Amino acid sequence: MKHGIIRKVAAVALTAAVGATLAGCASGGGGSAGGEENLDFWIFLDPNSPDDPRGAALKSIVDDYNAQSDGVTVTVRSINYAKIDAEVIKATASGQGPDIINIYSNQLPTHVAAGTIQPMTEYAQPLLDELGDDYLFPIDGATFDGDIMALPWEIRAWLLWYRADLLADAGLEVPQTLDELGTTAAALGAATGTTGLGVGFSNQGLGADFMEKFIPFTWGNGGDVLVNGEPAFASDAGVATMDYFTQLHDEGAFGDEVLSMGADEVINGIKAGTISMAIEGSYRVAAARSGEGIGDNLQTAPIPSDVAGTPLQTPVAGQTLAIGANAEDPAAAWDFIQYYASAVSQEKFAAAGVLPVLASVYDSEAVQTLPNAGELATWRDYVLDYGRPAPVSENFSELSDALVTAGQRVVFQGADAASELDAVAGQFGG
Repeated sequence: MKHGIIRKVAAVALTAAVGATLAGCASGGGGSAGGEENLDFWIFLDPNSPDDPRGAALKSIVDDYNAQSDGVTVTVRSINYAKIDAEVIKATASGQGPDIINIYSNQLPTHVAAGTIQPMTEYAQPLLDELGDDYLFPIDGATFDGDIMALPWEIRAWLLWYRADLLADAGLEVPQTLDELGTTAAALGAATGTTGLGVGFSNQGLGADFMEKFIPFTWGNGGDVLVNGEPAFASDAGVATMDYFTQLHDEGAFGDEVLSMGADEVINGIKAGTISMAIEGSYRVAAARSGEGIGDNLQTAPIPSDVAGTPLQTPVAGQTLAIGANAEDPAAAWDFIQYYASAVSQEKFAAAGVLPVLASVYDSEAVQTLPNAGELATWRDYVLDYGRPAPVSENFSELSDALVTAGQRVVFQGADAASELDAVAGQFGG
């Protein structure tokens, strides 16, 4: 695969404090009574989940905010990640949308087009000006027609996950190239009875797990997935990516069992010890390590390319917070959003294995004393050196679903890759 570094962001550690709490809150979309105000916050994380450290961080941040706020209470509603966008769109259309919405960066164009969120430039720009280079996420990815529509609160990288103990027991090394990835995964599967490399080919989760691999592999082949939101994957690069998936299947890196796997099933397979390697996001490593007997046996590395020592580019994406279109008090909603993105909150998410958006947080005492501090810095450097903004479009979810269906036909039924990609591109305007 061809390789090229798109950008390198300077990680300048500026000590910048997020501004003081905004005053003068009126009634929010969640309703108010007797001077008290409730803000509804919809997010995919579950603050009561016993297995996800991110949920615990969310609960701590919301509880701390509510304790220090003056008459404002934020109430969390947890909705499955594959359903939250549709739920928000439906609720907003009936005037019952939340005050604060967590939106994955890839889905922002969908919400902008649907009118579920309102601009926050007047609130966000002064904060971003103050933070300067300390804020690492490229805000262009959350800016539409000149308006900032959301504030990213995390960065995520896609990495090669591998069970170091299973590799060692089988006498295998961490793969350094894509060819080695296939042969090593096949050898692991044969030696351990596991799926050597978990790649979700199910339509569950809107095909997101497949798409998260299709994107960097296509980049590595010298192509693009989307250009200005329009399909660009019906190309030699896209065909080469489909051919590589077929090669992995034919070598035995994975079998037909992956047809029933989405992202959740791959993660659960890692936790259960039935999958030995995967390409998944940095933000889910901590949860996967909570599996019985997993712990530090689960390790990560940059995604290998055709050239040993030179990784593939990793998509830069992340979760964001936006002000709902139905929010009656956007200033109150923003007050919580900036608290969520503040250094103290970022430190809590760092402890949960989430990459902070503030460069200074990586050097803070709270993060430096974490057992995963070195790993977080390694992931950050991979993003800075090899990160590339993830492609987005208004119908990204539908496109992902169509592409994984095409992948099923090519890899497991022998369909022609070029014809399948042409058909999907035609369906979405390419």
